Amino acid sequence: MNMEVLFLGVLIFCVEVVVLTLGTVRTMVTVLGESRAAFSLGCLEMTLWIFGTSTVMLNVGEEPVLGVCYAAGFACGNVVGIMAEKKLALGNVVVRIISAWKGHEIAEAVRGGGFMITTVAGEGSDGPVTVQFVVCKRKDMKHLLTVARSVDPDLFYTFETAGGASIISSPSGSRINRLLGPIRKVVPQLS
Repeated sequence: MNMEVLFLGVLIFCVEVVVLTLGTVRTMVTVLGESRAAFSLGCLEMTLWIFGTSTVMLNVGEEPVLGVCYAAGFACGNVVGIMAEKKLALGNVVVRIISAWKGHEIAEAVRGGGFMITTVAGEGSDGPVTVQFVVCKRKDMKHLLTVARSVDPDLFYTFETAGGASIISSPSGSRINRLLGPIRKVVPQLS
């Protein structure tokens, strides 16, 4: 195997990793209803896929190692895509926090942490419990649970993906505001 084939194999591997990562993120933004982002990511994903796949198809008969590079890139792209999706933490979640003894204190701490919370009395297998509902950005869920667990380390929680919500309080702020914040300091007209 010469250097040209090795370079082409590495390039095909990298392109396929990017294609699968884009595909994973595109799927998430599609599920969230973000049509412009899904359109842009889909165009980029398919452009790279066409060039990567056609390069492999044209050369795999003479250099079978290119097929292996393509397959390895595909497999790694799935893993990188999952990691990227977890890091981006797109969307909203409904978190249910259940505590037998410290429901009121959890609610106060969560409100103090910048979240909105609704508390309901419930009945668990061992008696009365407090069930609390918080709708938050998925990226804020870890912080929310840290705040709640600081009050009751033995709490029980569940979460599920939430569609839209009329209001979502986010202590971390929006990604756009964090990105534009330094620019707005220099160019106040953007505010």
